[in-house]
Amino acid sequence: MKKKLINLVIATALTGGVTIGHAASYNTFSPDGVLQNFSGIDWHSNGGGWIQDFNLTGANTTGDTDVFTLTYQAFAGVISTTSPVNELYVASPGSASGSYEATIFSTITQTATCVNDGCSSIDITLNSGTWDVFHDDSPDANQAAGTGFLDGVNILSGTWNTGDSSFSATTGVGGGFLTGTVTDTNNTFVNPDLLGTTLQASLIFPGQSSPTYTRPAAFNGAATGADSATAFVIQTDTSQDFTQQVPEPSMMALVGIGLLGFGLASRRRRT
Repeated sequence: MKKKLINLVIATALTGGVTIGHAASYNTFSPDGVLQNFSGIDWHSNGGGWIQDFNLTGANTTGDTDVFTLTYQAFAGVISTTSPVNELYVASPGSASGSYEATIFSTITQTATCVNDGCSSIDITLNSGTWDVFHDDSPDANQAAGTGFLDGVNILSGTWNTGDSSFSATTGVGGGFLTGTVTDTNNTFVNPDLLGTTLQASLIFPGQSSPTYTRPAAFNGAATGADSATAFVIQTDTSQDFTQQVPEPSMMALVGIGLLGFGLASRRRRT
């Protein structure tokens, strides 16, 4: 039942489609050279999120709160560029061919608040979080093992901002948005510098139909173990676009709050 809930409730889809005012370039040092008009990364739908310390249940009442953590990791499925051949390596269930890969790793701390008695509805706010994007000329991301996501060169880093980030869920259906800021750009790979530019991510769940999904056994060397009521792994599907100089709407990879739909549904079924 838990696997079914993961597939039906947390198959989230963050769609970009945003044109940036000033495009950046992503130099892969591959046979294709510089990828012109680089605008973003569509992280593969075979991404994983690990929810820890989620303790709200059907026994909670209106106003009860809980602080929990989401850890997220994924490999790129598509690089948004005008380049006809970008040599991107897409791990299984992708083509698993190409000369380099891009990966992302992030952690987010959030607070869930019961909107009603029984917690069938929950509001979620973002407390803090960080994200990092890596470039690796020796592709080795392995979703099943949960390895190879942080061993490349860090090319972009950022934070998730508390300000106007919020989500809500009602019996497993809901959505919301969060914003982030780029705090570091590795100019060997990405130009012009994206320092200080803004990211906005929107989330609707259940979202699109779930694709092939591989449950990761670990996140940054920490074993996930078996799913429980308070710690469980979910499928994530996100995308990340960038803005330069003039902040515009964009999408970022971390579907932090899809977990609430899963958490609510799974806990209601237990009660």
